[in-house]
Amino acid sequence: MLNSLLPAQSIRSAKGTAGKLEGEARQTWYLQDVKSVKAYGVQSDKTIAELIGGMQPKKKVVVAVIDTGVDFEHEDLKDHLWVNADEVPNNGKDDDGNGFVDDINGWNFLVDDSGEDVVYANLEATRILRLSQSLQEKGEAYPAWLTKEVLESAASIFNENTDNLNGYYQIVGVYRKVDSAVVSILKDTAYGFEDVKTIESQDPMVLDAKRIFEVFEKLEIGKSDLRELDQMVTKYTDYWLNLEYQPRAEINFTTENYGNNHVGGKHTGHGTHIAGIIAADASNDLGGRGIASEEAEIMILKVVPDGDENDIDVAHAIRYAVDNGAKIINMSFGKGLSPAKEQVYSALSYAASKNVLIIHAAGNDADDSDEVGNFPNDDGLDENAQQSYLCIGAIGPRKNKRMLASFSNYGAETVDLFAPGEDIYSTLPGNKYGFLSGTSMAAPVVSGVAALIWAYHPELTAVEIRDIILEGALDLSKKKVILPGTRKDKVPFGTLSTSGKVINAYDAYNLAEKKG
Repeated sequence: MLNSLLPAQSIRSAKGTAGKLEGEARQTWYLQDVKSVKAYGVQSDKTIAELIGGMQPKKKVVVAVIDTGVDFEHEDLKDHLWVNADEVPNNGKDDDGNGFVDDINGWNFLVDDSGEDVVYANLEATRILRLSQSLQEKGEAYPAWLTKEVLESAASIFNENTDNLNGYYQIVGVYRKVDSAVVSILKDTAYGFEDVKTIESQDPMVLDAKRIFEVFEKLEIGKSDLRELDQMVTKYTDYWLNLEYQPRAEINFTTENYGNNHVGGKHTGHGTHIAGIIAADASNDLGGRGIASEEAEIMILKVVPDGDENDIDVAHAIRYAVDNGAKIINMSFGKGLSPAKEQVYSALSYAASKNVLIIHAAGNDADDSDEVGNFPNDDGLDENAQQSYLCIGAIGPRKNKRMLASFSNYGAETVDLFAPGEDIYSTLPGNKYGFLSGTSMAAPVVSGVAALIWAYHPELTAVEIRDIILEGALDLSKKKVILPGTRKDKVPFGTLSTSGKVINAYDAYNLAEKKG
């Protein structure tokens, strides 16, 4: 599942997350420094202005964004994509012999049995429970990975999400009733809360609508949030928790080149936002600007559906990225169960052996990742491969005790570093821009900084880049912060990650200059 906030999570934590920043400061806070915006930005703007100046990168860095796909025609991204120069566009041939036909900007592994694009998928827990049910009915043996512990975890996740659905449905049920009453009077589905206040009627449903919308307004829950929650209830029911929905039952996962080159299309908002954080054009005045606009090229690997990603797709995407020249792989997704995790670990080890840096988002459940698994992770990697892997938590636009994003996972042993990930402004499909929050946004901040450094110091290894990022980060280990998932519990920041630090591009780049 994507590691940015779902609508319900946004509703739950919306109040007060944006801080006091407005306008340009709000849009660019994560690129600045604490003196400019009173928040722990990465100082990438200062790095580019003072340390890089007008220098040209020695070698552009290919960053593979394994995600939902990207709007490759976006005005701020189209000139900053990886292009497979050995492939002739749209001639129906595998010109470079890599096994993928017309893979100009990347590849889409997210297809169904007949090769058609997939948008929606089950949760992994749903898939596991369906498999267990099917094997029981057929009297067949369970595979080795399908243990009692896995089944119990799947049942727990499935039941927890079912409980969530029931709670959301109560809100949506109320909203649907009052919405219908208001639309019948205003004859306009695009009404706002202010329009409801002007209705003069003693109809009980209208009076209920006024009271209910007043409560939503006080909670800073907008009508768009309610519509999104309504849509999410449908996704839970029709796809995520639906044991009968199975779009990929017979797909052949044994080959690596299934799929197509449809790297854009529906459900690409998340991946488009990620790509923009890394490499949106910084030389125009169209919207946001990427941390490594002149240094990075985005390789698009479409793997993440609206639902949980498939381990085999992830493994194949990692290998594609490595084999086709990516130096950094950004993975802003995660889930609690991973049936084919050994194949993912094998692909990650392969990436490490080829000098590729892996950046993964920590997750948005306000959990201690040392205790609650979030896959993919580096648990199954040897020590050498772990040195090419970074797990990233999220901070928000504040430097006080509430600097951590309230949703961010953490872990003294599993999370390596924190980066800006709340209220991040970046590209969205259709030449649009907007704010998203999540560790999904923190991971590409780190990927962008890594690309910014590596482009001017290509002689460095992935391990050295990782070490430089950690060593050059801002040490806040003694600072007391509110523990995610609580309201008042304060803990030392140093207990929430292996480093106790927040990424800082300026100091990391200076370190690279000394070591390079």
